[in-house]
Amino acid sequence: MQAVVLAGGLGTRLRPVTLTRPKPLLPVLNRPLVCRVMDLLPPQVDEVFVATGYMGDRLTEFFAREKGRRRVEVVVEKSPLGTGGALRNIRDRMKGRFFVLNGDVICSLDLRRMLRYHEQKGGLATISLWDIEDPTAYGMVVLDRDGRIVSFKEKPRREEVVSRAVNAGTYILEPDILGCMEPGREISIEREVFPSVLARGLFGFRFEGHWFDAGTLASYLRIHAFLLNDLRGGMGKGRDCNIPRTVAWSAPVLLGDRCSVGERSRLGPRCCLGDRVTLGRGSTVRDTVVHNGATIGDRVLLEQCLVGENARIDDDVLVPPGSIIGDGQQLELRP
Repeated sequence: MQAVVLAGGLGTRLRPVTLTRPKPLLPVLNRPLVCRVMDLLPPQVDEVFVATGYMGDRLTEFFAREKGRRRVEVVVEKSPLGTGGALRNIRDRMKGRFFVLNGDVICSLDLRRMLRYHEQKGGLATISLWDIEDPTAYGMVVLDRDGRIVSFKEKPRREEVVSRAVNAGTYILEPDILGCMEPGREISIEREVFPSVLARGLFGFRFEGHWFDAGTLASYLRIHAFLLNDLRGGMGKGRDCNIPRTVAWSAPVLLGDRCSVGERSRLGPRCCLGDRVTLGRGSTVRDTVVHNGATIGDRVLLEQCLVGENARIDDDVLVPPGSIIGDGQQLELRP
């Protein structure tokens, strides 16, 4: 069976780190986001297409090095084609029913159960649905008693809300749906294709647990906070780390390989350091993600921040909460 991961976004809300890396390669608990998305796929999926445009060469290089049990091919669009156009672009490669996943969504969806549901219903497509308290900022989905989708309403007004279900961004599609997409232009499958094929059988599959979109700093940090809670004992530490006894810990905390932490520093809660991160003396890192190779000086407070690869923060620099520091960026103490 095949799957398509839609990974063509520019990641504008996570700049400047996404100026040097595509969002799918940003780490989540020190592992690329796109790999965590693909973890959802059931064993019968043996071929994955990653549809992208922005920095597609970086994704191609990554998967050329990454050896897994599935064949992964990166398909780079010359110009943005939207969610529908990206699928239409690889129509000739699809051999049958297939999964579609958004490349920036981390969730608890059980795709094996969703596949069984799709087979039972026998429709053209099955759309994953997530219930939220206020659907006015999303696309509301209305179902009948059999689970068939009867209508979509994009960003409904409060008085129009008749359902709490919204599109959660994962689909199972029959290949015939690709014929409903005009080739060579940008198409939204959500806004153009799905509403036009309701009569052919679109079904909704509700799930519970967790659902996160990694599109903003706040949601990126929420993903980490949630997943860090699963750490055994609340702590995780890689190989060859240098952690003095004077360091104070507040779980949950995850450290990669070869991290070095200075005397009397404080780690956590909800702190994730990548590989080869250096933290100076008397510094504090909480509710923050630090990527590989970053260097943080003495007496620095990082709170609700994202620090890019090989960034450098000098001693005593004041970093405002909620900051995103780009790859290789240096913050110096101003006189």
